Amino acid sequence: MEGSDFPPEYDRVQQEDTDAQIAQQLHEEEEERVRRERSPSTRDCVVCGDSTPVPEFPALVECNHQPEICRDCFKGWIASELESKSWDTIKCPGSKCKVIMQHNHVQQYADPDIYAKFDALSARSALNDDPNFRWCRGPNCQSGQIHVSGEEGNIFRCVACGFRVCVIHEDTWHEGETCEEYDYRRSGKKERDQKLQEEASVKAIGELTKRCPGKRCNWPIEKNEGCDHMTCSKCRFEFCWICLAPYGPIRNRGNSAHKKSCKYHSSNIA
Repeated sequence: MEGSDFPPEYDRVQQEDTDAQIAQQLHEEEEERVRRERSPSTRDCVVCGDSTPVPEFPALVECNHQPEICRDCFKGWIASELESKSWDTIKCPGSKCKVIMQHNHVQQYADPDIYAKFDALSARSALNDDPNFRWCRGPNCQSGQIHVSGEEGNIFRCVACGFRVCVIHEDTWHEGETCEEYDYRRSGKKERDQKLQEEASVKAIGELTKRCPGKRCNWPIEKNEGCDHMTCSKCRFEFCWICLAPYGPIRNRGNSAHKKSCKYHSSNIA
């Protein structure tokens, strides 16, 4: 036979098989294309190494690098940074990225308890920026409020626990003392002044009060004015206020009976 050694029917069947194979290949390629479109590509997390679909990598709009860390590792990063750093210095975990994470980033990607802690710290910082806001310093109290010197002046009184504090001295309220009196006491000047007053009082008492030199009397006698001839109101003993010499010998012997140091002694009278 000229041409093919096989009958025309055989060639037709062969062509149909070839066409069917081509069609099957095209069908499989199309299915693979559709599958790839429906199944997103993956990427290895640079922290844990797991292959993760790209859309599950957190991405910050402020960053200009491709996401590198999976969602779970991103959560862990935020928690670790918040534990070891200030809440407002947490950066994107991307390599060499300097973008600071904002409130909405933490809210979106952190665990609820970590976000709650971050939110509380950021709120506290915002309140601290108000010069009139003060936190209660009472034990176990975490309340705070705006305090403007008004009717109570320097006294901060917590509306939650009632704890009071002086806003000038940032110390427990000095009950019964004004700020000036508190400063006076804490400086030590009050104690020094009191000591000087006591010493002055002792000196004044020594000058105005003496013990009766009468036998077994020792009664305190105060002299405000008048002459130096004294008579004890208790034992009626008479004596010289200056030298405590008894007046009996003075009457008998004259001024020589005074002690020589006394201004009334004969040798001291011109």
